[in-house]
Amino acid sequence: MEPGRIGNVERLAQARALAALAVRAEPEPQRWRGYFERLLSGETIGPLPFDAVDRPAAGHAVSGQYAFRLDVGRDEAPDSGSPALRRFRDCLARPTERDVAIGVDLSAIGANQFNAWFDALAVEIRRQAEIRSAVPPVVFTLRAEHPACRSLLKAARDTGWKDTRAALRVDAMSFGDSALWDELVRCSHANPRIELVPAGERQPLTDLAGSERPDAIMPLSLFEAPAYTAWLGMQFDLSTIPAEQIERGVGHLKKLVRVGVRLADNLIDSVTWPSEELRQDALANRRLAAHVTGIGDLVLRHGLDPANFSTLRLLQRWLTLFKRQLLRESLRLAAERGPYPALNTEQLVCALAPRYGDDRARRIISRRSPRHRQLLALSPYCLLPRKATAIPARAWLNLLPLIRIADNLTMHGSQVRSLIDRSDYERLLRSTWALMQENPGA
Repeated sequence: MEPGRIGNVERLAQARALAALAVRAEPEPQRWRGYFERLLSGETIGPLPFDAVDRPAAGHAVSGQYAFRLDVGRDEAPDSGSPALRRFRDCLARPTERDVAIGVDLSAIGANQFNAWFDALAVEIRRQAEIRSAVPPVVFTLRAEHPACRSLLKAARDTGWKDTRAALRVDAMSFGDSALWDELVRCSHANPRIELVPAGERQPLTDLAGSERPDAIMPLSLFEAPAYTAWLGMQFDLSTIPAEQIERGVGHLKKLVRVGVRLADNLIDSVTWPSEELRQDALANRRLAAHVTGIGDLVLRHGLDPANFSTLRLLQRWLTLFKRQLLRESLRLAAERGPYPALNTEQLVCALAPRYGDDRARRIISRRSPRHRQLLALSPYCLLPRKATAIPARAWLNLLPLIRIADNLTMHGSQVRSLIDRSDYERLLRSTWALMQENPGA
């Protein structure tokens, strides 16, 4: 969210509501309530909004998110008895103040069925909007090579869409089809409701964990992840940290990250997920996407030149420190509350004990067992300032190598693409995808 988007009264009310949720599981709630309220009532940390330029709706303040694949049989019609349509309706109809954003992957729908199914899903969204005061935001996702890609692009241009967007996964095949690629770039650059998300493998936060195959797009963070996984998004806006606090060194940063990670960990347990499967994934994997934003604005505020290599090196050191601090606080919480259960530390200890002995194996595992499966999330858009400047957009693209530091590369905050022309936007997308092919987190 941009600084100043939420009024002081509304921000304080939201901070108090979120802090009340976050302290429910704390053994000393009064000790932490004040910390959480002060942190959330400022502008540096907060929930991840559905639109980068809009305030988060009150019903989605916790920023939970998940995605599922709409499994449709070859001859299955989108009538009221369809299991796939019932599942979608159930996701929309959860009456809770802590709804989550929904990603719906449509890749399993055949081209000849696509329009009928898409119309049926749109009808369900409108029907729920008439019944409820707040319907969860929805992002429809598709592989760019899907035969119905252009149908989704056409639907996304419908001015009747409100809390709905389209996200298309692009990769080397997308670049190879020049006609399709040109259309994707043109439509996405012109329409903020059409997102392009580079596809690629993700490395686990710790090498003790196995990798997962991403096959869906998370609706708030806009990155690839396995379908039916539950995520919490939290935003750290570096541009809003007062200059005097940055000048004090790393002390303020450590405190900010310590309280912020604890706050986010508590909120993971506060999201009301629409299924037991998602609730179990949230508790077992504790997937936290800690979005660092405002890097371009921070560069402007300190009078740095984005085209200068020294700026890149400075930011690289700063973000590496931030990432290290995130991991340190996750490890600290793991020592207090235990690592994320899906890591199966006891099984890992048994595997290492024959070589290292039981005690040493436990020490090795404890030093490398975080509380969360993922942490640092970076978007190439966070490297751009959120308002037009005299510095040309191409100069800002020199900062793109910073995204390799992230545990998860996201496309959140894409509204700033209106500040760059189409050629630079295409360059940003291609370069982002190319950087993803290298070893992430290096």
